[in-house]
Amino acid sequence: MPAPEQPPKEQLRNACASQEIELQFWQWPECRFELVDGQFLVGGTLEGSRWLLKEALIGWGLEAAISFAPLEQWWEALRQAYGVSCQSQEDWLLWAESLPLSSEYRDNYYSPLGSKYAGEHRWTRDYLWQALSSAVIQNGIGKCFGPNHGMQLAQDVFTPDMLVLNTRQLAQDLAHGCYTEIFAYLVVEVTYPEQDTVDRQTRHALYEQAEVQHYWIVDPAKQQFEFWRWSSEGYQLGSLDPDGCYRAINDLSFSPELFWLNMQENQPLYNPKLPAFTGVAQPRQWELRKEPGVELSYGSLAFTPIVGLSPQPISPEQFISWCPKTKLEGGPFPQVGGSEIGTRNAIAMLLMSVGLVEAVKLISGYEWVRVLRRLAREQAKDAERKAMWRQLAKETARKLVNEHGVGGVGVIGALVDDRPLNRWSQVHLVLWDVPEVFKAWSIAQLLPDEIPVELTEAVWATPGDWQEITERMEVLAGDGQPHGPRPQERMVFHWLDSDR
Repeated sequence: MPAPEQPPKEQLRNACASQEIELQFWQWPECRFELVDGQFLVGGTLEGSRWLLKEALIGWGLEAAISFAPLEQWWEALRQAYGVSCQSQEDWLLWAESLPLSSEYRDNYYSPLGSKYAGEHRWTRDYLWQALSSAVIQNGIGKCFGPNHGMQLAQDVFTPDMLVLNTRQLAQDLAHGCYTEIFAYLVVEVTYPEQDTVDRQTRHALYEQAEVQHYWIVDPAKQQFEFWRWSSEGYQLGSLDPDGCYRAINDLSFSPELFWLNMQENQPLYNPKLPAFTGVAQPRQWELRKEPGVELSYGSLAFTPIVGLSPQPISPEQFISWCPKTKLEGGPFPQVGGSEIGTRNAIAMLLMSVGLVEAVKLISGYEWVRVLRRLAREQAKDAERKAMWRQLAKETARKLVNEHGVGGVGVIGALVDDRPLNRWSQVHLVLWDVPEVFKAWSIAQLLPDEIPVELTEAVWATPGDWQEITERMEVLAGDGQPHGPRPQERMVFHWLDSDR
């Protein structure tokens, strides 16, 4: 009698233990950032968020997180996390020295958060998105948005693998450049077989409650589709017609068999032998246009995270304004969103989601004490350090005005903030009336390498930076006032026959 088949997650554990697959596939959660119940979730779970925070602490150093709260708050987090009553520096040193010293932060074994089908997941998602998007656009049914596009459901923001808005929904002008304010007509999730409870239970229930009309779950391991359709009794599982096609989506027919066949044979989407999607062309033509207006987007709000001992809720507006792109690069310094700013934002939102008491449990207490003591010594000299930065900023501002023809230079950020300088602090200079021949890249050479500098032309400032420019900027050199920001735009739906 054959042995019963192991559940996918157990299979993954065995594969991990035997090192049959690369560590990244099982160790890394799905690279997906979402806001659920006020928490910044990675791969759909808080466990994924804790994993990313720990990786960031290992790669960027504890000071990358300590920057977001006063030192005393971190000491209190250690007291609560470890149940100690230390008060003085001597008490902390004695406690830290009593702990076992470990030079290795990483556990020998991570609980699997990913999938050995990560490659199939990515390939299936990309191929399906291109096929679905092409069919929806060509037939004028609506628009298909990819995995980085958010879908706001009340106070949550999900980032499905793909979502479709039909023309009726698009005409409400609630679709924006990076998210929608309306639940989609169709949501598609390509599941990680070992972690599919998130898609089959958590997201299934939330999409059902929001009355998302159609929800497809795709299993790349078994090459299967599940088609869920909303009704007054909740989601009902759909079935294929006798010819093997699914036709519950208005004016669209889909053959799962042809889809898997085309993908396996690597058929070009623009000219497959037999397309998996066929549709009925809609009688009215439409388009989305960028027009003057205001919409929420990355950088709309000033970056002012509130971090506490316990988790602090993140609002949808903060998530949309601060969340980096869903891009995670490995190495000794894991970058989120492909940049230091994206990594900074992610660390702050992770701390808001787990709280400092839980955060300090991710790394040994000895290391926290060591770094906190060092930062305390550095902050004792903060006034001297800020004065040096300010002097260099003024000298650079005068050179920009006198030697490079810049109309005026101001400073925002760390040098106008009362808080001590930290790992993410920069000399953030704001320029206006900038000559066309100005080369910003050459100005960085005016400051020593150890002092980070950021240059922003006022006219190109994000709404968040512009708020600080108008409220807190200190003018260092030059005349006049900064001009800006540039006019904002928003996406607007138009029926083409109505424009005639």
